[in-house]
Amino acid sequence: MSSVLSDYTIGGVKIHFPCRAYPAQLAMMNSIVRGLNSSQHCLLESPTGSGKSLALLCSALAWQQSLSEKPVDEGLNKKPEAPPSCSCACHSKNFTYSDTNLDTSPHFNSPSKPSSGRNGVSTPCQDSPEKNTLAAKLSAKRQASIHRDEDDDFQVEKKRIRPLETTQQIRKRHCLEKDVHHVDARLASEKRVKPESPIGKSFSDRKDSFQNVDGLCSRCCCSAKQGNNQEPANTVKKDHGGQCKRPKIYFGTRTHKQIAQITRELRKTAYSGVPMTILSSRDHSCVHPEVVGNFNRKEKCMELLDGKHMDIKLKGQVVILDEAHNIEDCARESASYSVTEVQLRFARDELDSLINGNIRKKSHEPLRDVCYNLINWLETNSKHLVERGYESSCKIWSGNEMLLNLYRMGITTATFPVLQRHLSAVLQKEEKVTPIHGKEEAIQIPIISASTQVVLKGLFMVLDYLFRENSRFADDYKVAIQQTYSWANQIAIFDKTGVLAVPKNKKHSRQKIGVNALNFWCLNPAVAFSDINDKVRTIVLTSGTLSPLKSFSSELGVTFSIQLEANHVISNSQVWVGTVGSGPKGRNLCATFQHTETFEFQDEVGMLLLSVCQTVSQGILCFLPSYKLLEKLRERWIFTGLWHSLESVKTVIAEPQGGEKTDFDELLQVYYDAIKFKGEKDGALLIAVCRGKVSEGLDFSDDNARAVITVGIPFPNVKDLQVELKRQYNDHHSKSRGLLPGRQWYEIQAYRALNQALGRCIRHKNDWGALILVDDRFNNNPNRYISGLSKWVRQQIQHHSSFASALESLTEFSRRHQKVTNRS
Repeated sequence: MSSVLSDYTIGGVKIHFPCRAYPAQLAMMNSIVRGLNSSQHCLLESPTGSGKSLALLCSALAWQQSLSEKPVDEGLNKKPEAPPSCSCACHSKNFTYSDTNLDTSPHFNSPSKPSSGRNGVSTPCQDSPEKNTLAAKLSAKRQASIHRDEDDDFQVEKKRIRPLETTQQIRKRHCLEKDVHHVDARLASEKRVKPESPIGKSFSDRKDSFQNVDGLCSRCCCSAKQGNNQEPANTVKKDHGGQCKRPKIYFGTRTHKQIAQITRELRKTAYSGVPMTILSSRDHSCVHPEVVGNFNRKEKCMELLDGKHMDIKLKGQVVILDEAHNIEDCARESASYSVTEVQLRFARDELDSLINGNIRKKSHEPLRDVCYNLINWLETNSKHLVERGYESSCKIWSGNEMLLNLYRMGITTATFPVLQRHLSAVLQKEEKVTPIHGKEEAIQIPIISASTQVVLKGLFMVLDYLFRENSRFADDYKVAIQQTYSWANQIAIFDKTGVLAVPKNKKHSRQKIGVNALNFWCLNPAVAFSDINDKVRTIVLTSGTLSPLKSFSSELGVTFSIQLEANHVISNSQVWVGTVGSGPKGRNLCATFQHTETFEFQDEVGMLLLSVCQTVSQGILCFLPSYKLLEKLRERWIFTGLWHSLESVKTVIAEPQGGEKTDFDELLQVYYDAIKFKGEKDGALLIAVCRGKVSEGLDFSDDNARAVITVGIPFPNVKDLQVELKRQYNDHHSKSRGLLPGRQWYEIQAYRALNQALGRCIRHKNDWGALILVDDRFNNNPNRYISGLSKWVRQQIQHHSSFASALESLTEFSRRHQKVTNRS
């Protein structure tokens, strides 16, 4: 990427970019500005390494900055009976549509060079429903030309031969570049075209490219339609200085490392001075001296907050969510809550103690009763659970059935708001009292612990959704009691003399304990998104691996009018993408549950992995569908000696399931060091799991990942209760709510996880590497199994009839690029 500073004008917004932008970045910025100008939601996929973060920051902040540069309309002191009309060109009574506007007001222009034919104009608004208007015909012609090239975002720029401009056209173009609407010669136009004529009428009905979808002018920032006092979510308000009140931008990402990366990217831009703050977890960000040294920072921080919470008002604001490939799962989880019987009993006992101490009895007693009622209901129904798999059992209720159970407990639409007020009251640390003689004072009152707060807040959150808007979301919930078993060390018992009593002949004793959990599962991510969908101006969801895109609108209940699947910034020669359906001995490799259990499959995969390790130098990542398969393969390969053969070629590391973050970070460092400081071995092999820590958000650039091998297709566990309920839910509502059928939803989850794993390789423009997809389903049914892959992978994929042909091609590719790398 060139370090030359560049300016781009897109949709009337001048964007200062710290370098010459890639085509993928231009496509991304074009989409974002269109969405922001027209208050539409965006769904944008741009591969990792294509400069997505920089494009997001620069385009969004440039648009925000452009609002303050636009003066508001005059006449604010006029009488209410005659609301002020906008004085801009698009709202002028005398303004008429002219063909020359298309040539003299490009929306997408880099002043440093002529606009290309592809990027010359980009209309940031929806077309007019009038199909026979001149504007609609021109738009249709433009869209047709775009559609012809939609599979290639990196066409060679074609110089456009522009006819000589008149003096008037030059003046108009310069005015538009300065965000000034030039309305010369409108009187002459008036004589040619009357407002009542078809062309004049079509323009008045047309949504101009400077307007948003509500008919508001985004250039001059009209804040409401004439004659309408209502204030829509996408309204841009004005401050007392006569300038537009700029919407705030909330930029969310998945991890704290990614937050740090975003702030580093922001420093590179011309917008680094914008007021900014970081919202992150208490564990990472709280610096209070009483919290830093505490084992449970979250609970301690909550205690010190005095019942306050980070109240973010999103009405009319802009929300950008990067790394949003898991947004559907996150939205479902955010509207769900699970609590164990032990947690409920602890909360009940703590509330009991406060009541016995005569502390806010009127507010604590109703809250304690909620815990009592839920515990009793849990105990009663735990006796009637249905066995489900090994050492687990459950019973399930619909949301509406649970409302009936809650009604019997005295928790209803009428009583729940009262309970909410009681909870708010008991979280206040101070209480005002007035002595007999003297003025009012504030005294400290003991409050419930942070753990009890978490329980009550979690319960009240799901109850709020269940009761909201006449129980509108009740059908979107399933409530389940689950019983599982865990092993724990036997509780210490002391005899009368105070000596520890241990069972005879046993130094350590463990016992199996049943754990009952009450789960409120939201099956519809649109429930959580309903809180922001109708309020925010624009939602931008983006990631390197959003594909397949088709589930987002139906699952989130959001219309994404602007969608993009950008190509990668690398050339075709820099990546090798191939499917392999058989191993070195010719055995078919189909990674379904039945086949993965066989030694033949396990041995064939092992020999395939060894061959790739002997062929590709430096770092190799291998992703498996599950931790269970990883353990089976490791046990088998240790037994057969293949693990030892792998270790003789590369340092071999297996991703651990669970464990402390510090332990995982240490393993990663071992992997990086084995590649950086090569000894007798040629780099390292990291065997990981799709949806695990390695597949999400980690950077394996250059030698750290010269090949990524994926074995199988990582479908979610079909026996998982939540997966089963979600599939049933989608099947039930597929026609009435436009949801994807359960089977399609299930397959999309697999491809998103697969795309995430494949995305660990190729992290910048000069990177190179191989993507090896091991499973014969890709060869046998490509239309079904290839369509869900990311666009840049789909375009490059080659199907190999045998492992020998694949290895020969891979060897030539690796040797060619390794020579170039060694020379450099």
